[in-house]
Amino acid sequence: MTEAHTNVTQPKASSSAETASVVRAQRGDSGLVDGQVERRAASRAAVDLFVQERDGERLFVHPATNLSATGIFVESHSYSLRNALERKYIDLEFALPDEDAFIAVRGEVIGARRIRGFAHGLAIRFLNLQSADRVRIEAFVIRKLAEGAGEGPSSEAAPT
Repeated sequence: MTEAHTNVTQPKASSSAETASVVRAQRGDSGLVDGQVERRAASRAAVDLFVQERDGERLFVHPATNLSATGIFVESHSYSLRNALERKYIDLEFALPDEDAFIAVRGEVIGARRIRGFAHGLAIRFLNLQSADRVRIEAFVIRKLAEGAGEGPSSEAAPT
């Protein structure tokens, strides 16, 4: 008995956002979030990594729950919600899984809210991300989505 092989030509995308859309389409995702069309400029993926925050002399380490090429959502157990809500800018450093090189970026806090118990979530938009780092993040997100990773809860979304 022989197996029939079918060559399927995958659509080519010209940008990482289009590539991620193709990946979502291949997985059968509708592109709808709560019945509305997805309008993100960059795709995001659920992640399990840690982010270092420098605040003057202090260093905080936060878990990140999702990441895109334009932002990140981190949890903070280090300071109060009031302090989180007062933050305007934040300096971050993190490494993508299986990479040694760190990404250093300044971000703008565009949202903060209590997420669990005493934890607070910060939605952070990247301000000065280097082009090479953006490419690394885009490739990582596309790879995670292709592997079946979710985008994470929409209530804990990196700003994209």
